[in-house]
Amino acid sequence: MFLKRSVKALALFNLLLITGCSSTGGPGNLFPAAGNDPIRIESVPSGAEVYVMGEKVGVTPLQINHKDVFPNTYPRDKESVYGRITLKKEGCADITRTVSAEISNAGLHAQLDCGDLNPASPSTTNNAPRTNETVEQRLDKIKDLLNKGLITEDEAKTARARILNDL
Repeated sequence: MFLKRSVKALALFNLLLITGCSSTGGPGNLFPAAGNDPIRIESVPSGAEVYVMGEKVGVTPLQINHKDVFPNTYPRDKESVYGRITLKKEGCADITRTVSAEISNAGLHAQLDCGDLNPASPSTTNNAPRTNETVEQRLDKIKDLLNKGLITEDEAKTARARILNDL
């Protein structure tokens, strides 16, 4: 029995050793299938500032390298932004997304919430909410999205402030 476990442990060790020495970038490369293809980042409206690892790298539309999002080494204080892309545009709510295999392959296409500045939103003559939901229902929806990890704390705060401003 000890011999069987030893053989399995040795096989696992060899697999990890081979993976760590492979040309795909080792264990730090979470999406080796993406290769050298850049990640395309777009936003509506365009012109949003793009932050990777907490540093501004350009404005949308933009292409970035996987190694920029998933560097092999980085300072410990950047751990919270590792693998994350943040889009910022004045007058719009910030958007932060963790780069998944889907984003890695298809790109990030973000619809920014810019209130009345957003050309995709219908124009209104007053600041009334665009929904029939009560304020409590809208706030509960934000809380649910935050608890599910679908929005960030900053996005939740911005949306909450917008709802309360509509009162």
